[in-house]
Amino acid sequence: MFPYILIGIYILIGILIVYGTAVKKGRTSGDETTIDPRGAQAGNTAIALESAAKTFAQLGFHGASVDKIAEFAGFSKGAVYAHFQSKEELFLAILEQQMKLHVHTIHKIISQQPSLEHFHETMNRYFHSARQQTRTWSMLNMEFLLYAMREESVRQKWSSMILESAEQLSKTIEEMMAKEHCEASLSAEEMAWTLLSLENGMAIFSSIVENAAPPDLFGKALQSMLQPPREEE
Repeated sequence: MFPYILIGIYILIGILIVYGTAVKKGRTSGDETTIDPRGAQAGNTAIALESAAKTFAQLGFHGASVDKIAEFAGFSKGAVYAHFQSKEELFLAILEQQMKLHVHTIHKIISQQPSLEHFHETMNRYFHSARQQTRTWSMLNMEFLLYAMREESVRQKWSSMILESAEQLSKTIEEMMAKEHCEASLSAEEMAWTLLSLENGMAIFSSIVENAAPPDLFGKALQSMLQPPREEE
């Protein structure tokens, strides 16, 4: 989500590589292949997404092309276009899967925590672990953000993904607060947007100032959000 890419994108690429490799073994090898009409359409899509992820990471969004993505995949350009109309659609598809995976990861973290205290500590560790691995994708998403701001149709598609992710995350936080009988100064929806904004903002600044930001700020901010509202004197 900007960068919102955190560790999820690396898990996603790993899944795509494993799945795509398995599908490739079932195809006839060659320099250039059309997508197999009989089987594994989902697998061919996974191969295309895997190749796109590698190409974008190496060349940047503007440096990548459908030709290069097809070359990585071992497909013809027409075969890639049979699944995706443009490199923008490929990038948005990667983003969508990654964003869903990221929300699922947060939901899993919340469901496995015995208390709210453990939640913010675990999320803090998750954030720091992910941040160390995502510099390339943070830069890539900043590049794509500028492009989306100039292309209204792309912005609208990305906006829909963000709104859906925020809504899902809000529901997860609401469930956690109900389970813990927690009263906080922010609503679940406000927490979801604050969490995503803090996560993205810190990822951006960390790419620039590296380790100069206050340590454990992410976890401390989460802990502060979950504090009950102050009683008026």
